[in-house]
Amino acid sequence: MQPQQIAHPCGPRYAAGNPLGRPMPRTLRWLGLLPLLLAAGHSDAADGAYTAGVHEWQQQHETDVRTGGWLLLVGRYEVAPGPSTIGSDPGSTMVVPESAPPRLGVLTRTASVFRFEPAPGVALTVDGAPATGALELATAPGKGRVVAGSFSFAVRAIGDDYYVLAQDTENPAARNFKGTEWFPVDPDYRVRATFAPYAQPQSVPVPMTHIESRTVMSSTGDVIFRLHGAQLRLKTFLDDDKLFIMFRDHTNGRETYGGGRFLHVPLPHDGATTLDFNQAFNPFCSVNDYVVCPVVPAENRLGVSVAAGQKYHAREPH
Repeated sequence: MQPQQIAHPCGPRYAAGNPLGRPMPRTLRWLGLLPLLLAAGHSDAADGAYTAGVHEWQQQHETDVRTGGWLLLVGRYEVAPGPSTIGSDPGSTMVVPESAPPRLGVLTRTASVFRFEPAPGVALTVDGAPATGALELATAPGKGRVVAGSFSFAVRAIGDDYYVLAQDTENPAARNFKGTEWFPVDPDYRVRATFAPYAQPQSVPVPMTHIESRTVMSSTGDVIFRLHGAQLRLKTFLDDDKLFIMFRDHTNGRETYGGGRFLHVPLPHDGATTLDFNQAFNPFCSVNDYVVCPVVPAENRLGVSVAAGQKYHAREPH
């Protein structure tokens, strides 16, 4: 097959890259194309490796949704000072689902200290050990969990207050979860961004979904980048060893979650970082109304469509 002659903007003399307009021998024509073919092959391999890497990340994210406890939550209760009874009995201060005993026990709050006394005759464990008398419940992640059959609860700080978060390992939401859905991977949504630091770090009170409390998040600067021909800017927050970005765009409420999406990106190096919107994910409150999430800042509403990352289909409310 003969290489196709390409019209050059300066006329047919420069067609196919031959400055004199003379026909090339067949061998030389193919040799001339060899670097382009090799480059194209290398590019295809790189694109394939990149796509495979994104798919692997997306699969890991779905595993986190399935196994991270987000689908097991069956209740969220603000803890008032003093004693609160907990159980499935309608007369309880905190009425939990029927998978719990009618009378589980009494939780007493004194400032930020919580003591739990099991109800007589109820078999339960706290952090895996049988509990028969009153004891203090830790509020740190991974500690202070009270378990009775498939039902469990723990006290956790959310924003500036404390809540009982109840779980059920038999929650139908976990069994009925249909998995995550994503846009096709598009390398054009992987963009370089300039990091614009603030003169001083900011402590920002960020509203939360479903509750009145706010959580304070640390912000050290914005990222500035171009997408779809527009220069855009997003406020970032620190999240351990990454930048955390919450954003909204024109796909929200149609193809993606109405409340916006989240994105983690590397900390800036030499004043720049990379945003990969193929890894944009829905907040976990999109799969369970009992999960509490930070709300996207008003300044992080993009005036473009970001057709990359996780999609969303409405589910039945709890």
